[in-house]
Amino acid sequence: MKLGVIGVGAIAQIMHVPYLAELPEADIHAIADPGENVVETFGDRYNVPNRYTESAALIEEQAEELDGVVVTTPMHTHAEVAVAALEADLHTFVEKPVAVTPEDAQDVIDAAAETDAVCMVGYMKRFDPGFQKFRAEVDELSEIDLVTSTVIPPDVGAVIEENYDIVYADLDDAFLEESNSKRQQQVEAAIGTDDETLTRAYEYHLESICHDVNALRSAFGSVERIDHVDVFKGWKYVTAQLRYEGDRRCILESGATDRKWYDERIRVDAPEGSASIEFSNAFIKNTPSDVRTKLGTEETTETQHTPSSDEPFKRELRHFLECIEGETEPRTPPEESKRDVELIADLIRTYDENGEANSVSR
Repeated sequence: MKLGVIGVGAIAQIMHVPYLAELPEADIHAIADPGENVVETFGDRYNVPNRYTESAALIEEQAEELDGVVVTTPMHTHAEVAVAALEADLHTFVEKPVAVTPEDAQDVIDAAAETDAVCMVGYMKRFDPGFQKFRAEVDELSEIDLVTSTVIPPDVGAVIEENYDIVYADLDDAFLEESNSKRQQQVEAAIGTDDETLTRAYEYHLESICHDVNALRSAFGSVERIDHVDVFKGWKYVTAQLRYEGDRRCILESGATDRKWYDERIRVDAPEGSASIEFSNAFIKNTPSDVRTKLGTEETTETQHTPSSDEPFKRELRHFLECIEGETEPRTPPEESKRDVELIADLIRTYDENGEANSVSR
């Protein structure tokens, strides 16, 4: 099937474009990126016949030829591009989060409802074999006492530079200024303030923890109450106490560091033991996640599982193609992503300058 790739930045160069080229069902028929140097480099490298510097031109001129598009542009453009693709009746895969504001996320949902085209959001953690094993281990526990989720990535730019030869777009200052202004306006609209610390916190942590917020939702249902939020070390750290369905309590921790290692994990404590997953570095291909169970009150049994090194990015793209073929429904629809955006915005909105948050029912 013929696909267009819109946005050929670092993660698309590392994951989406190479894996689409590997999948026998996929034919990269068109690409678009504002960096002409990127378009030409990857157009030549993957023999892509149709090349654009504007997403709108790709959609308008190729809508009749394409079966779908993969949208991997910056997050503040996700909704605009996804809506345009869906309005052209193109099956649409859009990277997470689906939008910066809940209102823009709703626009994507509305556009998807007006077409028979599939809309799927790129939450690749949901396709991680390790996460699927972790879900199965959690289901075996008698009850849940506490959930703890931690996301503290390293200096991502340094990781990418060390492992890949990325082609960065040659963009003029006016383009970058306009793009950054649009992003800032959306961030401020989402949380209802132009406070520099809080806007920076939302901008960073929205991208950082939306994967894990979505994974937690798939395992434990919706967040019904936010008990406490703290934002500290400037904007770099956010912690929250959440209540999921059935009064299941969760401690959520998100941070930003220049450290070398990737720290992303979920742990579930139960009366008889615990189950945990430590996710691998999302920017290094085919590195498996580790799942551990530790059981026993009188005797202790500890098991470590490394289910597979099959790459979650490739698995989610394969799933998208299966959805296009009508073989299944999207596992990660835009409605879920909108709820993730709403939750993360609520975390920042409910924080006050004293480091406390009002208890908020959702």
